[in-house]
Amino acid sequence: MKFKDKFRTGWRNLSRQKLRTSLTIFAIVIGAVSVTVMLSLVTSAKGFLMSSAQKTGMDKRVIVTGTAGLDYRESTWNWPDGTGKRVDEAILKEVTAMPEVNSASLYTSVQALSEFTVKGVTLPFKNMYTEAYTPNGTVRHILVAGEELSDATNGKGVLISGGIAKDLGYKGREAELVGSEIVLKFRKDMGPPGSGKADEKGTVVGVVLGENGDGLSFDLDWGVKLDTMTWEENKGPNGETTTHSESNVTRNGYASVWVDLKDKNTADAVVAKIESMGFGAAAGQEEVDAQATAFTIIGAVLGGIGGIALLVAAIGVINTMVMATLERTREIGIMRAIGATKRTVRTLFTVEAGVLGFMGGVFGVAISFGVAVGLNQVLNKQLADSGITDRNIVSVPPHIALVVLAATTLIGMLAGRLPARRAANLDPVEALRYE
Repeated sequence: MKFKDKFRTGWRNLSRQKLRTSLTIFAIVIGAVSVTVMLSLVTSAKGFLMSSAQKTGMDKRVIVTGTAGLDYRESTWNWPDGTGKRVDEAILKEVTAMPEVNSASLYTSVQALSEFTVKGVTLPFKNMYTEAYTPNGTVRHILVAGEELSDATNGKGVLISGGIAKDLGYKGREAELVGSEIVLKFRKDMGPPGSGKADEKGTVVGVVLGENGDGLSFDLDWGVKLDTMTWEENKGPNGETTTHSESNVTRNGYASVWVDLKDKNTADAVVAKIESMGFGAAAGQEEVDAQATAFTIIGAVLGGIGGIALLVAAIGVINTMVMATLERTREIGIMRAIGATKRTVRTLFTVEAGVLGFMGGVFGVAISFGVAVGLNQVLNKQLADSGITDRNIVSVPPHIALVVLAATTLIGMLAGRLPARRAANLDPVEALRYE
């Protein structure tokens, strides 16, 4: 008997008890949908993570700090306090000269600001980050509107985060902020008496997704100037005045050097070189890998939960096939009497159980594709509201669909082995007498 004949026979036998067969398949469908959707969500999340890392250059980034032993996340927020090695133009020059490096930029914060005004709305600098860097493509963001800082932004361009755009009342209309004037006000408690500064004005050139929270991004030269306090002191017997200037960079150096590599696979070598100089270094790919590992663990847990559902479905398959054996005892006796071997009977019942698993897998995978479409409809709206241009980020990878389909079929066949063996071992004479 050919396999297709066995499959057709198995499906015909299952069709005798439509309700019982449907309920068994439904149990398998629940398990298949659980496993497929959960694994697809995790896979899609990992894919979105990798895509974001590539867009921002995080996967090819190394951050150099004056403090050794910091991980990537800590390096991002490492503001110098004068206790570590000084980060300045000298280390920038050494790093830039490395053959593995594509570009590099000094990176610092602007701590002297107190509040800013855009389109008549004033917001305080509270729980916000500020960053300043050379706009040479080393530091990149995911843009919601406008453009990155560059030579074309004339040194006084400002990037604002999507959260600030929301606070300004422009959520979903971020593009309207591009080209607006931004007025920066300075803290009165920075520096000695008389160090207050007049307001500075710039232009909003873009709105970005905030990687590290809500805040502003500046051109490095302008950022250092913004953070420089200038004051005059009266000294000497004749009342002469002396002008002083000081900034955080003057006192402590820059926060870090951000490095963009030509190839992410050279990150370990670059980190080793930098650490040999006595500086700290952390690769962005390590953070990406750590997040990907977390998603993998979550996927394993969720997959295990779905696996429990499939295990319960397997018990249902065993029950269905045991009932089928009892109902068809006389039929089995006739098959044996006309020459069917034990192996033939065992194979027929095993294939029949496999058909249950296969059909449950087919329906389960099909429903999972529908669930993915529905989730994308919901997520696309949320992504649009957040200014993210990616769409349809949830998908059912073909390899997951095939694995689930194969798994449900295999589970069905394995669950049917015991009833199949029982059917094959029935005594033909006793089976023919069975009523």
